[in-house]
Formats: sequence, C-alpha cells, structure tokens
Amino acid sequence: MRKVLIPNRGEIAVRIIKAAHELELSTLVLLSELEKDTLPAQLSDEVHFFKDGPFEDNYLNIPLIIELAKQYDADSIHPGYGFLSESHLLAKACLANKLIFIGPSVINLQQMGDKQVARTIAREAGIPLTQSWQGKLQTILSEADSLSYPVLVKAAMGGGGKGMQVCNSKDDLVLQLPILSKQAQRYFGDDRLYVEQYIAKARHIEVQVLADHTGKTIHLYERECSIQRRFQKIIEEAPAHNLPDAIKQRLYADALKICQTIGYKSAGTIEFLVDEKGQHYFLEMNTRIQVEHCVTEEVTGIDLVKWQFLIANQKPLTLQQEDVPLLGHAIELRICAEDPNNNFQPKPGKIQALLLPKSNEARIEIGFLEAIEIHSQFDPMLAKIIVHASNRDKAVEKALKANHQLIIQGLKTNAGFINNILKHKTFSKAAVDTRFCENNLDELTSNNDHSSLIAMAYLAYRHKKLQNRFWRQLQQFRFSLSAKELSASVSQHGEEISILLQNQTYDLNGITLSNHTLEFTYKQQVHQFYCFEEDDKVEIIHQNNSNIVTVHDWLPPYKPAENKESTFNGNKYLAPIPSQVMKVNIENGQKVKKGDLLLVLEAMKTENHIKAWKDGTIKAVYIAAGQQVKLNQTLLKYQ
Repeated sequence: MRKVLIPNRGEIAVRIIKAAHELELSTLVLLSELEKDTLPAQLSDEVHFFKDGPFEDNYLNIPLIIELAKQYDADSIHPGYGFLSESHLLAKACLANKLIFIGPSVINLQQMGDKQVARTIAREAGIPLTQSWQGKLQTILSEADSLSYPVLVKAAMGGGGKGMQVCNSKDDLVLQLPILSKQAQRYFGDDRLYVEQYIAKARHIEVQVLADHTGKTIHLYERECSIQRRFQKIIEEAPAHNLPDAIKQRLYADALKICQTIGYKSAGTIEFLVDEKGQHYFLEMNTRIQVEHCVTEEVTGIDLVKWQFLIANQKPLTLQQEDVPLLGHAIELRICAEDPNNNFQPKPGKIQALLLPKSNEARIEIGFLEAIEIHSQFDPMLAKIIVHASNRDKAVEKALKANHQLIIQGLKTNAGFINNILKHKTFSKAAVDTRFCENNLDELTSNNDHSSLIAMAYLAYRHKKLQNRFWRQLQQFRFSLSAKELSASVSQHGEEISILLQNQTYDLNGITLSNHTLEFTYKQQVHQFYCFEEDDKVEIIHQNNSNIVTVHDWLPPYKPAENKESTFNGNKYLAPIPSQVMKVNIENGQKVKKGDLLLVLEAMKTENHIKAWKDGTIKAVYIAAGQQVKLNQTLLKYQ
C-alpha cells in the first residue's frame, strides 16, 4: 500500500487518516462541498470534494469512488463505518479493479450483511438465537398472526440502530411495516425486513475480534453497549461491569466460533443480547470498525485501525490471545446535536464557540476544531469523549469532568442528558439494560435548579469583566434570569467579592476568567462555568445546561424579546428544523381530523411525523415531497 482513499467524513475519517500516516501511507479523503472547513480536509494529503447532493450521488456512489481511486492513483480504500463500510458491492468493485479493500472478504460481507444468512451460520455453529422472521412487506404481513409479540422490526440489510421499531401487537405491526419497509429501501437500498423476538430486559454486549489471512483469530474482550436511545448507543464501556466471567467466556468462545466458521479476516464485532438469567443470544456481526472501538483500544493498548491496514496488507497477527492485556476501565460518550426533551429530535445549526477538554483529561474524537455549520444531511453525532482510569468509578468521574469541559455553544446537544445518566444510581451500580433510558426518561431529562449559583456566576463574570474597564467598586447589578428580574449588590475586599442577592450574602474567592471559562471558590468548593456574551445577554453554561442572563445596565435599555412563532401557530405549521420533505399526505381543500398524518420530514436520518393538531380543512400546502425546507418555513395552513 502507498495511498488510501477514504470515502467518509467526520471523526472516523480523521481516525483513519492518523492511522494511515503513522503507517507512512498517504491519504485521499472524499468529502461533501459542505465540509471544506472540517478536520479531514485539513489533515488529509489530498481531498476531493463531492458536489452537494443525495448520498447516492456521492458517499454511496461506488462507480464514482472507484473512478476517483484510479484518478488519484490510490491503491486501497478504507470505508470507515456507515455509508459503504459493509457493502460487499464496494469490496467486489475493489477486487475487480485491483484495489485493496480495508476490511473482510466479499463473501464475509455478504454472509454477515444479510441478517438471516448470518443467523443461519450462527445456528449451524450451535450459537443460541432468538426467534426471527425475514422477508418483504407482504411476506411479513402474512406471518403477522403467528408471531410472538412483542417483536423488533428492522431493515434486513440495516445497521446502526436506524429504522428500528418495537411492535407490541399485530395491529401495531401492520401499521408500522409499510413505513419501515420504505425506510429500509431509502437507508440501505433493500426493502426487506427482519423481525425478531424482542427481549425487553437485556444487556447489549459485544465482543471485538481480530483475524488474519492465516486463520489466526483472537478476541479483545467485550464492550457494554446497553445505554441506548432509539436503539442507538450513546455510552459504551470496556470491559462490561458486573457480568460474570463464565458468561464472558461463553461470549468469547461463540464470537471466535463464528469467525472461524466463515474464515473471517480483519477487525470485526459480534453483538449479543444477555437476558436476566444470563442466557445469551447472537444478534449480529459488524464487519467493520465500530464507533465504540476506542474503549477497546484504551483498555488493551492495541490500535484496531492500524491492524485493519496490516491485515488487509497480508501481515499476520503478532498478538497471542494470552498476551492481550486488559488494563483498567474505559468509557465513551457520544455527544450528539439533538434535544432529549423533544424525543431526541436532531438539532442542526451553527456552532458559535467550541471549547475542548484538556488533552490529558480525555481522548476526543471529533471532525472539526472550530465553529462550523452542522448540516441536517448528516448523522447528529458531533464528537466522542473517551476516558480511561484504573477502575470504573474513577472512569465515571473522569467522564463527567471531561463532558463538563466539552462546550459546543450555539447548538442543543445531549451532553446534559449524558451527565444525568453518569450520575444516576442505577448506572453507578452498572445495573442497566437496553431500556434504561426509556424507563428513566423523566429523571434523565430533568434539570436541577442552580439559579442561585448561576446568578453568582453571572455577577462574578460581570464584575471581572468590568472592574478594570470602568471602576473598582461596582455597587448595583440588575439582570433577569429565567424571566425573573433580580438585583444584587457587590463589594470587593482584596481578592474576595461579596454578593448580596435576595437578602443572602455569598463570598467568592479565587475568581479567574480565561477563554470563556470562569472559575471561583464558594464554600471551599471550586465551581466552573462557561460564559458567552452576545448583545445584552450572557449565556452561562454549567454542567452542560445553558442559562441565559439578560443584562439591564451598562448596555442598551432592556426590551423583552418578541415571542417567536411556535411550530404549531394557530392555523399554520412551521418547519421545526431544516429538513427534507419525505411525504405529503394532504392537498388543498382536504378535510382532516386531529391525529391524521399530514407530513413526514427527515433531518439527520431521523423522521419527524407531523400530525394534525386539530380538526379542520387544509387551506394551502406550500411544499412537495423531495423538497428541502428551512427553519420556520411555513409548510401548510388551515382555513
């Protein structure tokens, strides 16, 4: 190998570029025109920018990718994860054009890419399975009466938790199947569906493997991936805590058995469900690098991406199973642009400021290092925080600290939601299952009232900002916090300032302000805040919760902000986020009843079903299927 083509984006493209450079390979990354300011564009030796458009025309366009490999004289392709990472057609095209595919063989991709074929292989190898059914829409519908509910429906060729739905009854299944079939076709190019018995209380455990062309296969222990929302992981750990060693050994053995049965080579992950009784079931095999590979690297010290390159280049594994270390505990947090308080709806938009944790506190996998636009076409994951410590409790502490220090200002993210998970008593005991987030949603989406602390932070911030600019003793501050108007008196005594707020005195020491980061000591405890000024407002971020303080003095006179139109504004509906219109179920003059499905919008691979919020008649429809719409664009009107 001399040059590797990377048809991918974001943090995984950065990860592959770094591994390739360490192996003294040059890199060519393929990116959308929208991503000219991202890290992959800056780090890669060469960059080719796709024209903005549907993924089928760029990231999923195999003939174009092969043509570009030839044009730029690349001799290998590393697909990363997502997009074409598990496409046997890309691997086959590489083979036909004498390019090295950094991954397993065409037949391995075919075997494990089709869930029913993968299950057949697992069954013949004697590995436990749940009940399952597979086929096109009508085939599954014909089986609806004989299924054991609840069932989990997903795309037969799918992955990454996309397009999945639990159905608790036949009526539920009949309602969801047409929607899921269309999603499967759109996301994965195959409308076949896969239905399996749903285990309500289970842990999601996966085993990382490496296998070379000589047949040598080893495991790199397991990962706990039970913390999920919408069937997609948001926190992963290695190793799995409170999982008996006997169960782990059975998982390792079955994972290796599958690899040996199909003659697998490359890095791969075998996923299992483990029920309350300790029985495990084969779920699927991912024939690629995984988003959560980092935690395995942290506890073993083994670079999985490098080994993907080496194995593809016919280098034998030099690792012996007994020599694979397992050191301490690692946790990964996936930070996404989404709103946990609104069904995790994606929140694309413009990042205003970016602050990263100190490099010695955490490993940060991210695709940008400056404030950029986050576009609705792409997955909502913004960054991964990975920490490693000698034990799980210390790793959780480090994860919390690093999460507090990663500030992505200007976008709504799930960082506060993840804080609440890390602090939850059930998570602390490692007594979680795949429905943990769903069952504890109210607790996990609640924000503690830190209004007094935020008010003190604001006053300390304003005092620090203004004392050298105007006068040393600032006496009165007027401001609003959470629509409540407040006033305070502030006096300074040496390095200490005293704040009189609502008849209570607060003494603060050691106030520092640097790079938007404010720290002070109150009652012998150090507090850290992040402060961003804009016009007559200061945004204060504390433990990833944003608080807006409105300034009444020293700036233009205070005027209450005008109320913006809500999404449902009486007789019209406004686009809640930049989206693509996937379906329009209505036309001018049509009568609708409350609850009828009107529109389907899609942003960041998530569908938003817009239903009638009242009975009435549609006066006007302003959009059509396939159209891109902007934030707050009017989509329809009632009479």
